[in-house]
Amino acid sequence: MAGPRHLEPDPQGGWAVLREGESLVVGDVPEATFLREEMAMIAGAVLPGLGRRLRFRLGEDACERGFPVLFDGIVVGHSRHFQDALVAAMTVVDTLLASPLDFGWMLMALGSVALERVEKITAGRLGRT
Repeated sequence: MAGPRHLEPDPQGGWAVLREGESLVVGDVPEATFLREEMAMIAGAVLPGLGRRLRFRLGEDACERGFPVLFDGIVVGHSRHFQDALVAAMTVVDTLLASPLDFGWMLMALGSVALERVEKITAGRLGRT
Protein backbone atom coordinates (compact mmCIF):
# COMPACT_ATOMS: atom_id res chain seq x y z
CA MET A 1 0.00 0.00 0.00
CA ALA A 2 2.98 2.32 0.41
CA GLY A 3 3.97 4.92 -2.10
CA PRO A 4 2.44 8.03 -3.60
CA ARG A 5 -0.68 8.00 -5.78
CA HIS A 6 -1.88 10.08 -8.68
CA LEU A 7 -5.24 10.60 -10.39
CA GLU A 8 -6.29 10.07 -13.96
CA PRO A 9 -9.67 10.68 -15.58
CA ASP A 10 -11.50 7.34 -15.74
CA PRO A 11 -12.83 6.57 -19.25
CA GLN A 12 -15.95 5.13 -17.59
CA GLY A 13 -16.51 8.40 -15.73
CA GLY A 14 -14.99 9.98 -12.69
CA TRP A 15 -11.42 9.62 -11.44
CA ALA A 16 -9.05 6.70 -11.04
CA VAL A 17 -6.55 6.51 -8.17
CA LEU A 18 -3.34 4.79 -9.27
CA ARG A 19 0.12 4.24 -7.83
CA GLU A 20 2.78 6.65 -9.08
CA GLY A 21 4.16 5.23 -12.33
CA GLU A 22 0.96 3.37 -13.22
CA SER A 23 -1.46 4.48 -15.93
CA LEU A 24 -4.82 3.47 -17.32
CA VAL A 25 -3.34 4.02 -20.78
CA VAL A 26 -1.01 1.01 -20.39
CA GLY A 27 -3.71 -1.14 -18.79
CA ASP A 28 -2.94 -0.74 -15.08
CA VAL A 29 -5.91 -1.36 -12.81
CA PRO A 30 -6.69 1.55 -10.48
CA GLU A 31 -6.56 1.15 -6.72
CA ALA A 32 -9.96 2.84 -6.55
CA THR A 33 -12.30 4.96 -8.67
CA PHE A 34 -14.59 7.80 -7.63
CA LEU A 35 -17.18 9.92 -9.37
CA ARG A 36 -15.86 13.13 -7.80
CA GLU A 37 -12.25 14.30 -7.99
CA GLU A 38 -12.10 15.48 -4.36
CA MET A 39 -13.14 12.01 -3.16
CA ALA A 40 -10.36 10.50 -5.27
CA MET A 41 -7.91 12.99 -3.71
CA ILE A 42 -8.96 11.92 -0.22
CA ALA A 43 -8.39 8.28 -1.14
CA GLY A 44 -5.04 9.20 -2.70
CA ALA A 45 -4.06 10.87 0.56
CA VAL A 46 -4.93 8.00 2.89
CA LEU A 47 -4.16 4.89 0.81
CA PRO A 48 -0.37 5.05 1.29
CA GLY A 49 -0.82 5.06 5.07
CA LEU A 50 -2.92 1.90 5.15
CA GLY A 51 0.22 -0.21 4.89
CA ARG A 52 1.83 1.36 7.95
CA ARG A 53 1.70 -0.38 11.28
CA LEU A 54 -0.93 0.96 13.64
CA ARG A 55 0.78 3.19 16.17
CA PHE A 56 -2.39 4.13 18.05
CA ARG A 57 -4.37 1.50 19.95
CA LEU A 58 -6.87 1.36 22.78
CA GLY A 59 -6.07 -0.55 25.92
CA GLU A 60 -8.70 -3.12 26.86
CA ASP A 61 -8.86 -2.44 30.60
CA ALA A 62 -10.47 0.83 31.64
CA CYS A 63 -9.37 2.78 34.70
CA GLU A 64 -11.07 5.71 36.43
CA ARG A 65 -10.03 7.99 33.53
CA GLY A 66 -11.31 5.62 30.83
CA PHE A 67 -9.64 3.35 28.32
CA PRO A 68 -5.94 3.99 27.77
CA VAL A 69 -4.96 5.42 24.40
CA LEU A 70 -1.61 3.90 23.48
CA PHE A 71 0.96 5.30 21.05
CA ASP A 72 3.66 2.75 20.22
CA GLY A 73 2.62 0.88 23.36
CA ILE A 74 2.91 3.89 25.69
CA VAL A 75 -0.14 5.46 27.34
CA VAL A 76 -0.58 8.96 25.92
CA GLY A 77 -4.16 9.61 27.02
CA HIS A 78 -7.52 8.12 27.89
CA SER A 79 -10.91 7.82 26.22
CA ARG A 80 -14.05 7.71 28.34
CA HIS A 81 -15.56 5.13 25.98
CA PHE A 82 -13.98 2.28 24.02
CA GLN A 83 -13.85 4.03 20.64
CA ASP A 84 -12.03 2.19 17.89
CA ALA A 85 -13.02 5.03 15.56
CA LEU A 86 -11.00 7.49 17.69
CA VAL A 87 -7.71 5.61 17.34
CA ALA A 88 -8.44 4.85 13.67
CA ALA A 89 -8.90 8.57 12.98
CA MET A 90 -5.79 9.44 14.99
CA THR A 91 -3.85 6.89 12.93
CA VAL A 92 -5.01 8.51 9.69
CA VAL A 93 -4.00 11.97 10.90
CA ASP A 94 -0.64 10.63 12.14
CA THR A 95 -0.04 9.10 8.72
CA LEU A 96 -0.92 12.35 6.92
CA LEU A 97 1.35 14.37 9.20
CA ALA A 98 4.22 12.00 8.42
CA SER A 99 3.88 12.54 4.67
CA PRO A 100 3.68 16.12 3.36
CA LEU A 101 2.84 14.78 -0.11
CA ASP A 102 -0.19 12.86 1.15
CA PHE A 103 -1.21 15.79 3.38
CA GLY A 104 -1.08 17.95 0.26
CA TRP A 105 -3.60 15.64 -1.46
CA MET A 106 -5.97 16.12 1.45
CA LEU A 107 -5.59 19.89 1.31
CA MET A 108 -6.19 19.90 -2.45
CA ALA A 109 -9.42 18.00 -1.85
CA LEU A 110 -10.65 20.98 0.19
CA GLY A 111 -10.77 23.22 -2.85
CA SER A 112 -9.48 26.76 -3.28
CA VAL A 113 -12.08 28.60 -1.16
CA ALA A 114 -11.57 26.28 1.81
CA LEU A 115 -7.78 26.53 1.41
CA GLU A 116 -7.97 30.32 1.58
CA ARG A 117 -9.97 30.06 4.81
CA VAL A 118 -7.47 27.57 6.26
CA GLU A 119 -4.65 29.97 5.38
CA LYS A 120 -6.40 32.87 7.15
CA ILE A 121 -7.17 30.78 10.23
CA THR A 122 -3.59 29.50 10.40
CA ALA A 123 -2.12 32.98 9.93
CA GLY A 124 -4.41 34.32 12.67
CA ARG A 125 -3.40 31.60 15.13
CA LEU A 126 0.27 32.22 14.38
CA GLY A 127 -0.22 35.94 15.05
CA ARG A 128 0.10 37.03 11.42
CA THR A 129 -2.53 38.97 9.53
